Amino acid sequence: MEGSLFSRDRLVTLDAVRAARANMPHAIRRTPVVPVARDSAEVGRETLFLKCENLQVTGAFKVRAVFNVMHYLTAEQKSKGVVLASSGNFAQGFAFAGKTLGVPITVVMLDATSPYKIAGTEGYGAEVYLCGTDALARQPTVERLAVERGMTAIDTWEDPPIIAGHGTIGFEIMEQCPDAEQVLVPVSSGGVAGGIAAAVKLINPNVKVVGIQPERANAAYVSRRAGTPTAIDYWDSIADGLSARRPGEYPFMHLEAFLDDIVLVSEQDIARAFKTILTRTKMLGEPAGVTAAAGFLSGKVDTSLKTVAALTGGNLTQETVLKLLDMAAD
Repeated sequence: MEGSLFSRDRLVTLDAVRAARANMPHAIRRTPVVPVARDSAEVGRETLFLKCENLQVTGAFKVRAVFNVMHYLTAEQKSKGVVLASSGNFAQGFAFAGKTLGVPITVVMLDATSPYKIAGTEGYGAEVYLCGTDALARQPTVERLAVERGMTAIDTWEDPPIIAGHGTIGFEIMEQCPDAEQVLVPVSSGGVAGGIAAAVKLINPNVKVVGIQPERANAAYVSRRAGTPTAIDYWDSIADGLSARRPGEYPFMHLEAFLDDIVLVSEQDIARAFKTILTRTKMLGEPAGVTAAAGFLSGKVDTSLKTVAALTGGNLTQETVLKLLDMAAD
C-alpha cells in the first residue's frame, strides 16, 4: 500500500508531501489563511493567522490524509473495504472518501464519542462500531474486525501516507504565508503535528514550529521529555479530538525531528481561544481545532513572531459551544 515513497523506518520527504498533494481530488479545498486581531487596535497589524481547515470538506483537516491513504489501496482492498479507529474527524473523512470512491468503511469509536461526530460519520454511509472507553483498545479492535471481515486495517497513527497527507497543510501554509516565522500545531497522536512540521521545516528550516497540547491531555509533552512514546494514565479535556493517551511511534519520529517545542495550555485557554476566534474572525472551531491558536492567544508562545496556527476542525455540538462560552467567562 505504501509504495516506494514510504517506509516506517524513515522520515517523510517533501517529495512524498508533493505526491500527496497531487493525489488530492477536486473535493479537497485549499483552505484560506485569515488574520486574527485580538482587539480593534490590532486590526491591520495582526501577528496571528489561522489556516482554516475547519472550512475543509467534512469540516476538518483529516480528509486530506484519507484520500492519500486511499490512493495506495489496491482495487481488491477497495472492494472489500477498510476499517479504522477514530475519535470523529478521521471517521468522517474516511466515510466521505468511502462514499466518493465506493469503498465500504467501518469506524471503531469510543462510547463517549460526540453524538454529532457519530451522526456525521453514519450520514456519509459508514458503519460505526463502538468499542468501550479505553482509547488504547481501539486499534486492537480494528485488527480483529479486519480479520473477521476480510477488510484492510488502517492504522491512522502509523501508516506513513497519513503523515504525508497532513503535510499538505504545511505545504500550503508556506505557499500562502512565505514570510511566516512561527507555525503552531495541535498535538494528539502526533500525525498532523508531525506532518505539518515536516513540510514546513523541509521548505524553510528557519521557521519555528511549536506543538500545543492541553495540560490534561499531554501524552506527547510527557513523551518528548522521556525521549520515547509514553502513555499517560490520566486524560480529561474538552478537546475530545486530542484523545491520544500515547503518541504513535511513526508520528513521534517526526515530532522529535521537526518540532522545536511542545507547549501546554489550560482548558480555560482553549475556551477563551474559541471565543476570540468566534467573535473576532467569525470562525467556528471545535476545542481541538482551536488548541493551537490557544497557545498564542494565552501568551504561551512568542507573540512577536508572524504566526500561523492550524485551525484543524469545526465539528462540535451546540452544547459544546455553550460550555466553551461559559468556561471562557470564568
